[in-house]
Amino acid sequence: MAAASAAAARKLSVLVVDEAAAPGGQIYRAVTETPVADRAVLGDDYWKGLALTEALEASEASILSGAALWYLDRDRKLGVSLRGQARMIGARHVVLATGALERPFPIRGWTLPGVMTVGAAQILLKTSGMLATGRVVLAGCGPLLWLLAAQYVAAGRPPTAILDTTPAANWRAALRAMPEFLASPYLRKGLPLMLRVRRAVRVVGGVTELAVEGEGRAQRVTFRRGGGAPQSIEAEHVLLHQGVVPNVNLASAVGLPLAWDEAQACFHPRADEWGSTELPGIAVAGDGAGIAGAEAAAARGTLAGLEAARALGAIDAAARDRLAAPARAA
Repeated sequence: MAAASAAAARKLSVLVVDEAAAPGGQIYRAVTETPVADRAVLGDDYWKGLALTEALEASEASILSGAALWYLDRDRKLGVSLRGQARMIGARHVVLATGALERPFPIRGWTLPGVMTVGAAQILLKTSGMLATGRVVLAGCGPLLWLLAAQYVAAGRPPTAILDTTPAANWRAALRAMPEFLASPYLRKGLPLMLRVRRAVRVVGGVTELAVEGEGRAQRVTFRRGGGAPQSIEAEHVLLHQGVVPNVNLASAVGLPLAWDEAQACFHPRADEWGSTELPGIAVAGDGAGIAGAEAAAARGTLAGLEAARALGAIDAAARDRLAAPARAA
């Protein structure tokens, strides 16, 4: 969204190929049409997405919603399907903004009915206002797990439990970044959220040997805490999460070189600060370029859109740099 808006504002002809039914991407999915009326449920950060969608819709960019991009080559030819019809489209410049996907979390029993990812549960909440019923256990680690728990609490449906699999070594390693964290906005945002969840939900830390059991569907979660004895919690729904990684499927398909991120244990496309890659005219933006969060994703999109405008002759490098200053400072 940010890339398209930035490029369209420089009078480029911009086409957005969006697999969703409406603008919003992954983070702000369905923000323009969600049935969730109580804004407190999805949180203030979610509704910030309206500024991005409004800027996109006010621009002269064309949007293909509900479209599938099934082909892209190095000559920037795209294969797109929309409402049952396929077409080939040629582009002078392509920005891939594929977002993030959840890291696979295979455990015993993960294919049982009643087990889904935290991300899938959040999609149901955003798009349909649906909440998992009965006893709901969230298991795994990562910010999205805590965010969904907070959203369920705000909706009046607190989960039965959170089983946190974060290794103790990770907490110890994080202490090195404590001075920076204390000065960051994430402390003011994340700590109150976690406290709200902890007041309403049983939280079990140090979880290992996680498994889901049941006859024909999820009925209970079994686990150990550290080296302790086996424990179990009854649950009709188990929501799993182990963090997110860049969605590199399309980048890999077109042959973009990937780099390994040791800290985040994932691959991401190799690109510079403008999203430019080793393939001329093909750039990456947002969490699809590397996981950094919603605000950074939008800033990267702006940079990629401005670089597209420079590359196509709509602005020069000096204008690009001047216009990019707010995004680079974000």
